[in-house]
Amino acid sequence: MELAILRGNTHAGKAESYDLGRPGYPAEFFELIQPGIVIADIGAGTGKITQGFAERGNQVFAVEPDDDMRRIALERLRCYDNCTVLGTCAEDTGIPTGCVDLIFCGNSYYWFDRARVVPEFKRILKSSKGANVLLAWQSGSPRKSGKLYESLGLYRKPMDGRHDESPPFRTYETNVFESTLYRDFTALLNGMLSASFSPGPGEDGFEEYCRIIKRHFERYSKNGKLETKFKLTCMIGNANGLIVT
Repeated sequence: MELAILRGNTHAGKAESYDLGRPGYPAEFFELIQPGIVIADIGAGTGKITQGFAERGNQVFAVEPDDDMRRIALERLRCYDNCTVLGTCAEDTGIPTGCVDLIFCGNSYYWFDRARVVPEFKRILKSSKGANVLLAWQSGSPRKSGKLYESLGLYRKPMDGRHDESPPFRTYETNVFESTLYRDFTALLNGMLSASFSPGPGEDGFEEYCRIIKRHFERYSKNGKLETKFKLTCMIGNANGLIVT
């Protein structure tokens, strides 16, 4: 379990920033989801997308190994009796065998140990047929983001080899949703700090990292809001088509 625990801590200490800074998904995304099915939300974070599934009547298993993330998710989801929050990892979910219709991973799949997670996905799914895995990635680009990212580059922490961006499926369908939000400084700052490569309080470069973001906001915001374009990319396929290595 050592590797699984390590992978579960990719965003350790970032739960509050994650919850304040990461937006939910657009309503159009949820139209992809069949009502009434059982969903495993793997890497559920603070439960924002899980809540969207629950509000639409789906039964959801929310898997989140990080204690701080899970604490916020439990509070958010406590009034939904169709949600089960598990403090387990993607490679060993603890979900009963053969009880899930759809596996969802939002900005999480690239952290998993594929050699172990693909068999686990197949174990918990009800059927080996059809589109039963939905992988989603949401990215945000604040106005003049190129200048911002260039200034922050010196202070970003290096990736540690757990982040696997190779193609997850052999064959899949893609849906892309684009939106524009106008965000205040709190949302911008916490969204930036929620990234795994961003320094945390007390770490080298943290104060300067925050100052750069503040200067960028003050320069390019209007009426206290900064335009940010979001892109949500959804890959939908079958677990049998997931690439293990």
